Amino acid sequence: MRPVLLAFVLTCWAAPALAADTFEVEARALFDELLRVDTSHGAETVLLRPVAARLEDAGVEVEVVEAAPGRGNLIARLRGSGQARPLLLAAHVDVVPVEGQRWTTPPFVPTERDGNLVARGVNDDKAMAAGFVAVVLDLARRQVRPKRDLVLVLTADEETGGALGMGWLSEHRPALGEAEYLLGEDGDLQLTPDGGTVEALTVDVAEKVSWSFRLSVKGRPGHSSRPWADGDPVLALSRALVKVGEHRFPPRVLPLVRESLAFEANRSPLALAAALRRTADAGVVAPDDQPLLAAEPYLNAVTRTTCVVTQLRAAPAPNILPDTAEATVNCRLLPDERLEGFPSQLAAVVGDAAVEVTPLGTAPRQASTVALDSAFLALIRRVTAQAWPGAVVVPTLATGASDSRFLKPLGVKAFGVGRLPGTLAERAGHSGHGPDERRPARWIPAYFRYLHALVEAAAR
Repeated sequence: MRPVLLAFVLTCWAAPALAADTFEVEARALFDELLRVDTSHGAETVLLRPVAARLEDAGVEVEVVEAAPGRGNLIARLRGSGQARPLLLAAHVDVVPVEGQRWTTPPFVPTERDGNLVARGVNDDKAMAAGFVAVVLDLARRQVRPKRDLVLVLTADEETGGALGMGWLSEHRPALGEAEYLLGEDGDLQLTPDGGTVEALTVDVAEKVSWSFRLSVKGRPGHSSRPWADGDPVLALSRALVKVGEHRFPPRVLPLVRESLAFEANRSPLALAAALRRTADAGVVAPDDQPLLAAEPYLNAVTRTTCVVTQLRAAPAPNILPDTAEATVNCRLLPDERLEGFPSQLAAVVGDAAVEVTPLGTAPRQASTVALDSAFLALIRRVTAQAWPGAVVVPTLATGASDSRFLKPLGVKAFGVGRLPGTLAERAGHSGHGPDERRPARWIPAYFRYLHALVEAAAR
């Protein structure tokens, strides 16, 4: 792209229509601009104000609201004819911190190197944010009137729980719950090992429920030079944590994961592949197959509820006997797990009345799943086939959590349609939370085109 043309695109935000190549240039320019703003510790408002100004210039209704100073969230609405309920386009603009990581390029300076774009937020989640903004700008300038309102939501705080982002918006902007569908992050656009072709789109149609608990044991304080003969809270807590760590909740195969298990079988070693095919066909994990699936973290996570110890606390200094020993246990429940009785289940696993099991915060809201025969999923399949012939579309269960968890309980059907394409090996080596976060630069324009086609098809 010539420098003069690039400068023209960056300054003429209210042009009446965008050619395909100009759309891609604008989307990429937006992407680079978002990457340059350090939102690893807040400052989302700083990033969102210029975006809001461009949307306003294009005639889009927009507001930036702060849940706390500097923690802004953007809501923009492109009005449709009202023939169908709104479509939400959701992405978060906060990123995880970089402190303590060994970056070989400045993390907030987008850098192309060895065919990759490197910066914090390249994959999680500023590409999707920039793409959705560019799509709304293009449709607004072309005065496209869709059958449903398009509601763009760019949030703060997703990486640290969402209380200042989508969680806050779901309470203070309840109209978001009127949407029928949501397109957002998670899912995965997977390239062939050589990086030459998109071979699969895994679409997150549901996600596990995250619920953390505090396990605590009271003890007698004192000087560490004279430990008590009994009543050590750390010892009692340790025994409880071993039980939690060794416990395996029974495996269950939800209907929505059977297709993804069959898909994983196609690229698994022989014995595991056979176990996956049996599991996908039968809808249950046979006893002989359980060790094979449990040994793979992803397969174990999509076929059972899990709990893991993530934090430990005891005395504030090395020469003090602790009066309390505490641990945080994070559980990820299958989406149809009964929440009401789960704390009692965890207490039964601990099996010690001296260990208090306390839920942290309020109980999460139960997430709804998406019907696998959904017309919207069929639309995603159709657009993906047009963009990348031969690519398969596989519905999946997200093992993590996204902003959509705040809207699913309100009846919004959420689909995670993937971030920038990458190979499985690349994803493992340079993930969204690791150093030198990156994605192949050659796939960035195609990704933006794909988002555009998907939104336009959904808006008709």
